[in-house]
Amino acid sequence: MINLKDLLFNHCENHINTKLKNYLKIDQELFKSLNEETKSSAGDKHETTRAMIQIEREKNSKRIKEIENSKKQLIVIKSVQLNNLKVSPGSIIFTSNNNYFISISSEIYSSDTNKIYCVSTNTPIAKSYLGKKIGDIVTFNNIESKIEKII
Repeated sequence: MINLKDLLFNHCENHINTKLKNYLKIDQELFKSLNEETKSSAGDKHETTRAMIQIEREKNSKRIKEIENSKKQLIVIKSVQLNNLKVSPGSIIFTSNNNYFISISSEIYSSDTNKIYCVSTNTPIAKSYLGKKIGDIVTFNNIESKIEKII
């Protein structure tokens, strides 16, 4: 039987792979548009259109790099052995209010028994929990949450 941590890693990995696939598709479409843009009698319009397509490709390329960095970060987090005594990257935290998976930003994981927010280690909420132990109280956005369990 697959454990919760593996389910969460798979959830985040699937989310990232879907995003990467979409951005790669967009890049292909932009590249195709760039190559299909034919020189018209209105040369300035042609150059402006090509420049705008190139700018979009550059923006898309940055998004692809960010996603690839998130994939690398997820792989590193998955390989780290946790002691479950303190919150660290890769921890699943159950609190009196919400549950969090400290890894990468992704969609919320929902099952019949759990709703877990997948958050990047760089987010303010993750930073407020990192290093804390079971029983510690964390205040975030004026809401107090007690750490009940760390997996």
